[in-house]
Amino acid sequence: MNYNIKGDLENLTERQLEFLRDVLSKQKYLIQDVSLENIGEKGDNYGSQVKRVIVKFENNKELKMIAKVRPENMKIQNETMNSVFINEIVMFNEVLPKFKELQESVCVPKEDVFKYPHCYGTLDERDNEIILLEDLGVSNFIMLDKIKPLDNNIVRLVLKNMANLHSLSYVLGRREPVFFNKVLDTLFHPLYHPNNATQSVIFLENIVNEFGAVFATSRYRNIIVDVMRDFIKSPIKLISSDNKTKYSIIQHGDLWTNNIMFQIQGKQPSTCTFIDYQLSRDSLPASDILYFIFSCTDYKTRSKHYYEWIDLYHSELDRYLSYFDLKVNCIYPREKLDADLKRYTKSSLGMSFFVLNFSLRSSQEAPELVMTEIDGSQEIPHFKMGELTNKTFEAINERIEGVIESCFDFGYLTDVRRI
Repeated sequence: MNYNIKGDLENLTERQLEFLRDVLSKQKYLIQDVSLENIGEKGDNYGSQVKRVIVKFENNKELKMIAKVRPENMKIQNETMNSVFINEIVMFNEVLPKFKELQESVCVPKEDVFKYPHCYGTLDERDNEIILLEDLGVSNFIMLDKIKPLDNNIVRLVLKNMANLHSLSYVLGRREPVFFNKVLDTLFHPLYHPNNATQSVIFLENIVNEFGAVFATSRYRNIIVDVMRDFIKSPIKLISSDNKTKYSIIQHGDLWTNNIMFQIQGKQPSTCTFIDYQLSRDSLPASDILYFIFSCTDYKTRSKHYYEWIDLYHSELDRYLSYFDLKVNCIYPREKLDADLKRYTKSSLGMSFFVLNFSLRSSQEAPELVMTEIDGSQEIPHFKMGELTNKTFEAINERIEGVIESCFDFGYLTDVRRI
């Protein structure tokens, strides 16, 4: 190999470059040139730095890959805060290939096979973590504008894909329970791991305090503050009570617009695929459903379509389970789903407030992830919020107030003004 890797090499270690060369050496064509370019803007991704790898071969062929590496400011002493990167490695190395194997075993039709980016290789060495993935842009997949709420047709597309993903967890749990439980024990959300309790409380309290200024004039300020303060502890209770139950799935955990890519045909999205599995862990379907709907849709669209969305999700879950001779009423009954949607409302509201406060900002307004020393020896991440334009301020408040109004409408929260 007589080529040099050039371009944006910032934050890449010699070990990561060595691993990239090793992966590329397995290609059947002679490499002439390898270059890297940074992808995305400030605020698009905090858990990893994303680069495009462009490989040119001697026969004018080209290969593009996506390289995800751990940002410099996430290379900290606390092991549990680094787990998000390892979560994704586990998903691409073990879980997603197992899902594919399950579907192949029963000859699921091509159009119903759960799709995910091909993984060329992963390295999980501490401070040298890297994941090399298929560049979906080559297959005409795009990312939609994170500022704009998703319309009904796109939401339906995502919920169908979500039901497919969740169905495979239920199948895996019944066909290979030992492997399934091992995965559930491996994946975890670093904010809610008991080994990280003190740091998590400090991190979340900082967020609550920072958010206070944004919502100071909201007519729902008291509800927002209550939800955000409850957000510090309520997810821990849900995780504890629902851990490894008969309804457990491996959730995606972070389904918002920037983590979903759409293939376009005739100017309309025809299929979607999920990316960024860093927050995948043991949970119940309601968690993924509410996180996505609260974070990615507006009040008007929810008012028209919410109940049909839930009907669609449950019927699609049944359809995907049927390939494995399973019935949704035995696996995850509708009454259980409805009850869980209400149980998960507050924690999902808190997460949506968090997501909307970040996603609706321009790159110039995006919070900066910095490290804060807490005891002279240990550092934890902290989001330093910037100033907002009036337009962004109004957009964030409108979307968050709309989510609260929806919860009143659906009976998930009680509005004292309506009693």
